[in-house]
Amino acid sequence: MSITIGLVANVYQEANALPGWLETHLPFFDDVRVLHAGPNGHYSDDGTIELLEKWRVPVEFCAIDEGFGTVRTKAIRMSPCDWVMILDADERFFPVHRAMNCSGEATPQSEVDWILQSYDFRGVNLPNWENVARLGAKLRVDIDYPYDQGVRLREIIEGRVSENYDAVATIRRHWHDFSFRRPTQNWHTDPDWQLRTVRNDPSIYFTPETRMHERLIGAQKIFHADMARGPFMDHFHFSMKHMEQEQRSHDIAIYDAVHEGRAPPTRKKFDLGPYCKHCAVVKSSSFGSCGFGPSGVHEWVNP
Repeated sequence: MSITIGLVANVYQEANALPGWLETHLPFFDDVRVLHAGPNGHYSDDGTIELLEKWRVPVEFCAIDEGFGTVRTKAIRMSPCDWVMILDADERFFPVHRAMNCSGEATPQSEVDWILQSYDFRGVNLPNWENVARLGAKLRVDIDYPYDQGVRLREIIEGRVSENYDAVATIRRHWHDFSFRRPTQNWHTDPDWQLRTVRNDPSIYFTPETRMHERLIGAQKIFHADMARGPFMDHFHFSMKHMEQEQRSHDIAIYDAVHEGRAPPTRKKFDLGPYCKHCAVVKSSSFGSCGFGPSGVHEWVNP
């Protein structure tokens, strides 16, 4: 029997990003699950939970207050698979991709900050696309032959490359848009290594003593991706967050508070009235039967 590979994510307010995340990953992974981790245990009110219910994706609930590493480990343990990959909602693992080569230098951060100041993330007015189009202009991407990095990942995990790996270090590429023409950095000279594909074993976990980015414990043998065949994961934060600057400040404020032992801030009012204790749909919504309760019927509780 072949080794199984699962996919998990911890999410909060990700209704814009999740449809593409699910469409890309459900056909490849053996199992897909989501851990909803809002600040103070609050539920997303942008349709995230309802969307997952419609797609019949298993969801569990916790609070980001438990600590970033703890939440990541809990997400892995949700999966019944032998190996698990963690991807955020604005990240993608494309099983079939094309080889890419990047050259040039990234736009200086000071120039990026100036360009983003002219972008209306709230959508009231049209963004200044002339300035936004300059992002990544100093980098060049040459797209080459197609290859199957999904097969490559399975070769690594199933021991056809070498035996007894505990984790796969993938290279994360960051993009300003979905065209694969405007990266935010040259991943050849400045690779962003991510240890988020791991063997699902109790001895391998993410330390809870982290502020914002995870640190893996217990992985004795790690496979490192190569620039020719990967595996790569691709990150589209700029494209997904319609209020990126505010969202990023909010994210950092949450992790700062968790790290310092304070209550995380909330950005919106969450008192939406009675909600289902199984799927968290609010009572004012009309989403039919409950996809998570044992009887298929919503059971309403007050916040």
